[in-house]
Amino acid sequence: MAKGSNDVILRDRLQFDIDANGDTALVYGRIDLSDYVSIPENRGLALKEIRFMLRDPTNFTGQFPTILSAPPAGPGTVESTRSEIRLFATTTAYEDVKDVGIASPNVICVYDISQTAQYLAADGQSIVTHREFYGTPDLHPEGYDVVTDLLIGVACQDLTNLNLTNDTMEIDVMLIAEPKKITQKDLTQMLTQAQDL
Repeated sequence: MAKGSNDVILRDRLQFDIDANGDTALVYGRIDLSDYVSIPENRGLALKEIRFMLRDPTNFTGQFPTILSAPPAGPGTVESTRSEIRLFATTTAYEDVKDVGIASPNVICVYDISQTAQYLAADGQSIVTHREFYGTPDLHPEGYDVVTDLLIGVACQDLTNLNLTNDTMEIDVMLIAEPKKITQKDLTQMLTQAQDL
């Protein structure tokens, strides 16, 4: 969707560490929206689009590796691995990534990447990658109202590619949003949306 006349484009780059096992326990980066949101001043932000981009700052182009798991141990091996990444935008911090879904209160969107790699002695390597963006990627024209900073959560499991383990990766986030006056009706609606279904 094209940028509206009152829309602003906000960008941030967040970092997260992947350990020696290829894992990242659920961590958050905070996108500071204090220039646009204030409950006492009735200022809010209507989020219209959220885009994520994973980056590897050690790569020549910054591109995130497409192969997430390590290659087989050697000739004649039979091995199957499953690697997973979850990114999401929320205004509420969750303790366990398993609790995060598009039906979870205050979760705006979820981006999942999973990859299954199978290594067979006779057939070689087979890799299947699945990417899914859950939620509404295009929230135009009204947007999703927020009155607090935005949290970007990330968790990873079994990213055993040697280009990923024991390293710091990055998430680029781009928001398209419109500053707006928040009414009591808007606050009530946000409170209602934040309740469990």
